[in-house]
Amino acid sequence: MEFLIAPYIGAGKILLGMTSDQISEVLSAKPEKFKKYEDDEFETDAFKWCHIYYKSPGVCEAIEFFEPAKVLFMEHSLIGKPFKDVKKVFLKYDKELELDETGLTSYKYGVSIYAPFAKERPSDPIEGVLVFEKGYYDW
Repeated sequence: MEFLIAPYIGAGKILLGMTSDQISEVLSAKPEKFKKYEDDEFETDAFKWCHIYYKSPGVCEAIEFFEPAKVLFMEHSLIGKPFKDVKKVFLKYDKELELDETGLTSYKYGVSIYAPFAKERPSDPIEGVLVFEKGYYDW
């Protein structure tokens, strides 16, 4: 499946703020459900290409994509591409990127990129893309 990121709106047919039932309907698929952390208030929906995270009152607050999803940002495919190439794309649009050992976060666009060894091995491929709502990282 292909998902075009719309910053702070969603990706593809999945919109932030949707319920689990609405997401199942637009994806025409039923997820498996699990709690990522013991103290999570809501279960996570697990599809074969993404996990959906919820907050009160049971609405989507973030979408975590991984293979086999095709995720696009500004017409650039992300998953499976070398971290260094994806970093260049994001730096073109967001000069205030937050970089760490495992990837980057763009608060300007509501996107985090995960490559487990991004700092050590920048040619390694992107394994995950998180699309999140405003305030998701405010704790």
